[in-house]
Amino acid sequence: MSGQLDFDGQAAWLRRFERNAQDSLGAFALRVKEALPDRVEIRRSRGGLFGGTGRTEALSVELGQNRYLLELSRGRLRASIALVVRGIALNTRLVEPGEWFARLAEETRAASADAEALSRSLADFMAR
Repeated sequence: MSGQLDFDGQAAWLRRFERNAQDSLGAFALRVKEALPDRVEIRRSRGGLFGGTGRTEALSVELGQNRYLLELSRGRLRASIALVVRGIALNTRLVEPGEWFARLAEETRAASADAEALSRSLADFMAR
């Protein structure tokens, strides 16, 4: 039952995100950039007449061997995941935005767990 609630909650969130995709993408990109500054690139359109920063067009996140790209194309979200080895994308696959968010969340959780385990191990080693 909790899986169903989780799915329903995620689906509702995605519908809200897509309803105002431009603003949602900008806000989401900033949040992810704050959390993973070295792994995130944000692509923005050129600023307006007065040199503003422009609108967020795309977000790219590098995690493990994957590059997650979420972009706005003609007002719709377009998502892809690329397998990257030594900086070269070997295989890029278009996915539904919902799958993109789920896979990014899962890989982020796995990376966090690995980092936490390493941190504990280092703390134990240094305490000796």
